[in-house]
Amino acid sequence: MSMTDQIEPSPRSLDQIPANRALVDQLYSRGKINRQARNEALKLLIPHTQWGVWASRLLLGLGVCLVLSGIVYFFAFNWAKLLPAHKLGGIQFAIIASIISACVCGLSRLSGQLSLIAASVFVGVFLAVFGQIYQTGADAYQLFMVWSLLILGWTILSNFAAHWVLWLVISNVFFVLWWDQIALGRSLVGHDWALLILPFLAFFNGLALCIREFLSNKPSYSWLVAKWTRWIILIPILTTLNIPIVLLIVDLDQAYDSAFIGSFIGILGHIGVYFYYRKIVKDIWSLAAITISTLIIVETLAIKILYEALRDEDELGLLLMGIVTIGIITGFTMYLRGLTHTLHKEVTEVEKVKKEDTGPNKETGTADA
Repeated sequence: MSMTDQIEPSPRSLDQIPANRALVDQLYSRGKINRQARNEALKLLIPHTQWGVWASRLLLGLGVCLVLSGIVYFFAFNWAKLLPAHKLGGIQFAIIASIISACVCGLSRLSGQLSLIAASVFVGVFLAVFGQIYQTGADAYQLFMVWSLLILGWTILSNFAAHWVLWLVISNVFFVLWWDQIALGRSLVGHDWALLILPFLAFFNGLALCIREFLSNKPSYSWLVAKWTRWIILIPILTTLNIPIVLLIVDLDQAYDSAFIGSFIGILGHIGVYFYYRKIVKDIWSLAAITISTLIIVETLAIKILYEALRDEDELGLLLMGIVTIGIITGFTMYLRGLTHTLHKEVTEVEKVKKEDTGPNKETGTADA
């Protein structure tokens, strides 16, 4: 059970209290129900046949991905043999069919959501084919810019986290291509500032993460509650914050100003993210990702120091690098394990305080629930 999945005592009525595993575990830990009652409750809440639901959803998602990739490769392989009308008409038919499927199935069902995602993907395929047929001369960044703008409305209406992930990926590709083709390619900025795209991507994805954290607490955005929607944004943020620091450590003498600025922003970013998920949200999995990112930085610094100090001693240097690596990984693992126990203790103490503040009547109501 996640550290954040805790049931807080509240004056809600019995029909307003959701029945879930967190509630059952809390009642069992407080001695309100015995082990047999806990097991029977979990059997009702999580039946053994639930794996079939997850398997069907997984297979449905994989099937849609395979169909979409097959259509893309079909046009790529048979490009010379297809007439322009066949190319554009076939993709337009696929877009219309996907939209009709989404309307028929409904956006409340997974099949309808995946159909809408398929329509969004086909929009990008249509733009690419259109540009190739008519040789518009547009840069690659313009394709992804228009693509992200055209599907933004569908993404907002979908209320589906995977659709937003697709939109974020397209937007990130747009920013990277614009930076490479316009900012650097047309000398709007010097190549010494090439690494500044990484802090910008971290800021853009960080803004998306902040919106996710804010909206996930609202009942109308329950589709954002799943923890993977946090991690799938947090990991790219940590990656873009980590790269400038590692590059600066590896080649300090040849580093440009952008490496120093990116490293400074990267350090501040790691500290800010750690503080948020340590003091406010208290998510151990997010803290584990931050710990791994920090471990990579420390490991790179240690290897760099040993390499410079023992450049002429290859065998000894490799031996010490292995020992230091084992020591660093062990240290971070022990720290993460201790942090897990600390977070659990803090959450338990907060629960005890809230339990005392609610009074016996409210506690009785919660226990009966």
